[in-house]
Amino acid sequence: MNFKSVKRRKVHEDVAEQIEDQILSGGLEKGANLPSERSLMEAFNVGRPAVREALLLLQRGGFIEVSSNGRPIVTRPTATNVLEQLSGSARFLLSSKDGERSFQDARRLFEAAIARNAAEIASPQDIERIGAALRANREAIGNAEAFERTDVEFHVAIANTGDNTVFTALHAAIAEWLSMQRKVSLRVPGVEAKAYKSHEEIYDAIVVHQPEAAWLAMDQHLRDIIESFQKGSQHGDV
Repeated sequence: MNFKSVKRRKVHEDVAEQIEDQILSGGLEKGANLPSERSLMEAFNVGRPAVREALLLLQRGGFIEVSSNGRPIVTRPTATNVLEQLSGSARFLLSSKDGERSFQDARRLFEAAIARNAAEIASPQDIERIGAALRANREAIGNAEAFERTDVEFHVAIANTGDNTVFTALHAAIAEWLSMQRKVSLRVPGVEAKAYKSHEEIYDAIVVHQPEAAWLAMDQHLRDIIESFQKGSQHGDV
């Protein structure tokens, strides 16, 4: 017989799990106030520290939020909540060269797939929105701060195609984690014009609904960005 070792749980984890189960089952509805700390202490027969640690755990998980009057309110986890939990780990991984390279490759594969998806499903409204972001990016060439901002907005416009909240949240998280890469790479002479040209190629593929061309254009664009980041890093920009 093969048995697994039993994990010894802490009291606040049991409290949090029971409250979480009530939220998931509908016993505690979204928008409802949780019982007071004292009521929870009595219901679970635990001390105040256990209740407070349980509430903190639930808050980090996106199951509750604290209202202006200090009472916890039931909410629902979102993709953003989930990714925020990973933020500390992501920054730790990015502190090493291997971790940095892994995130760069992950972003390249993810955004190439996002571009491919956009080329498959983009509506006329999506195309107009992406086109507006592209025009703003073109107008920002020569203004480093504005170009960086419109660069982000162009990629976000593509990620928002299809209104998939997981895509949007994951894209935002990766962009934040790799924000230094964008800053450094855009300082390399000629990168702004090259990046805009790549954006045009990506947009053109999306407009005519050519998924493979969109994939390849985004993949090459991000390979170029990685190369520019490496050049900028060698020149002491980080």
